[in-house]
Formats: sequence, C-alpha cells, structure tokens
Amino acid sequence: MLGNDVVDLADPETRAGAQHPRFAARVFTPAERAALTNARDPQRLRWRLWAAKEAAYKCVKQLDPGACFSPQRFEVELGNGRLEHVVHAGRRLRVALWEDGDALVAIATDGADPEQGVLRVLSQLPVAADARDASTAVRTLARDAAAGWIGCTPHELAFTRAGRAPRLTLRGAPLRLDVSLAHHGRFVAAALAAPAGSAAR
Repeated sequence: MLGNDVVDLADPETRAGAQHPRFAARVFTPAERAALTNARDPQRLRWRLWAAKEAAYKCVKQLDPGACFSPQRFEVELGNGRLEHVVHAGRRLRVALWEDGDALVAIATDGADPEQGVLRVLSQLPVAADARDASTAVRTLARDAAAGWIGCTPHELAFTRAGRAPRLTLRGAPLRLDVSLAHHGRFVAAALAAPAGSAAR
C-alpha cells in the first residue's frame, strides 16, 4: 500500500505565522517540536513533517479503514532528510520526500522502498483553479500516467472507489494497482505502484 501528499510551499496558508498559535502543539510530538526549535529552517521542516504524516495516514487508511488522522499519533523519526520513517500504532512506514520548486511531495509505503517501483507524477494547476478543478486534474494526471505505464489509452481507464481509497479500472475490470492522490495550492500529485508480488493487470 502507499499514500502520498503534496504541499505548496508558496501557498499563503504555509507561510510563517499563518497557522493557529496552537497548531504545533496539536500536530507535532514533543520530539518533533524540539527538532523544529533547533532547525535552521523550521518552516520547511514543519511542512516536511506534515507531508510525511499525511502520506503515512493515507497508507495506513488503506491497511486499516477505521484509522483516524490524529497527527501526533503519526510520529516522524527524522532521518537523512530524504527518507524518513513514520510510526503509527506499532506499524513503521517508510516515507520518501522530494522538493520540486515550491512543491514538496511525500510518498509513504508499508514496507517497500518508496523510491523504487513507485511511479510519481506532479503537475501545476492554472492560476484560477479551485478545489473541484484540482480533484479533476489529479485524477486525469494519475489516469494518464497509469495508461502510459501499463500500455493502454487513458480512455480505457476509469476511477472507482474501494471505501475511501481511489481505484483504477481497465475496461471495467479492477487493476492491481495502488493509487494515491493529493492536491494543495497550485499542485496536484499522484503515486502509483503494483502491490508486491503482482503485476498491474
């Protein structure tokens, strides 16, 4: 399973001081807050921690549909800055983080290397886009990427849902393909991977 998240680092809500004063106390563990206090760039670290937690939650939600997003229960073990781990309810997830301009992307997996065997795609929205545009755009992005990956046309693919998780079908048949979608600010991002030991079709 996998989950992904994207943060627009230039969005007004990610600027320093834009969060509620109690945001850090509500979201971060004592160890994470200490790391933020000592960081050279606490604002960037704040959103790296947030993206890792969000991506991990999306992964856990597929493994346990009853899981709730309580940010402090998703504890980030700070690593080398590129690959982190997030611990939740005894489960340790691997999270890879990338920055592309103002876009910060996190991809979490439940064991596999998130830098291997995962197709990740990112796109920037038009200036006037709203949340509905973003939702459509990220599905189109994922569908086009999946079509190129498995060798079909985008029109042969469609989205459905398994619980709250998005799933792709090929000419009506479910694909063995994990999919995670995210959007924030000007960016949409998708991650796709075939479950371990299986092909997409």
